[in-house]
Amino acid sequence: MKKWFPQAVMALCAVSGMLLFTQCKKDKKDNPKDPAFKEFLIGKKWQLSAYTANPGIEDGEGRVVTDLYAVFPACIKDDFTEYFANGTAAEDEGPTKCAPASPQRRTFNWDLKADGTLEGRGDDDDFTGTYRAEKISNTSYKITGTGHYNDDPTPRTVVLTFKAI
Repeated sequence: MKKWFPQAVMALCAVSGMLLFTQCKKDKKDNPKDPAFKEFLIGKKWQLSAYTANPGIEDGEGRVVTDLYAVFPACIKDDFTEYFANGTAAEDEGPTKCAPASPQRRTFNWDLKADGTLEGRGDDDDFTGTYRAEKISNTSYKITGTGHYNDDPTPRTVVLTFKAI
């Protein structure tokens, strides 16, 4: 009677494991390859809530900064972006502008490719590279960029996190 017990337990564990893993499904809306992810971006105002760079950037005073968001002025932190279904988007300066002469809104074209690449972040972006978008929650997403800043050839990874406002 003792001989069959370990084999029965192992068989039961194997069957349970197969059932457990075959019943797990990834939410398609979390996948940028799913058209629903593109719809997730549309119709909301997205505000930057975090911005990191790795490796960090020297601030000119001998310190290396990795949390870029922490050093941004309030006039940048209140800006937001809106994506529209027709492939256009608008960046808005928000309630406070850093340069009073700057336009309140600037439009640009955008597209979310099947592999999650987000194209068209804007012409004035000083980071050259590839951006990939990923949903974090129902009210936030992040963009991971790999490339370099135009004035510095050091390869970097930047992560921008946005929240719906």
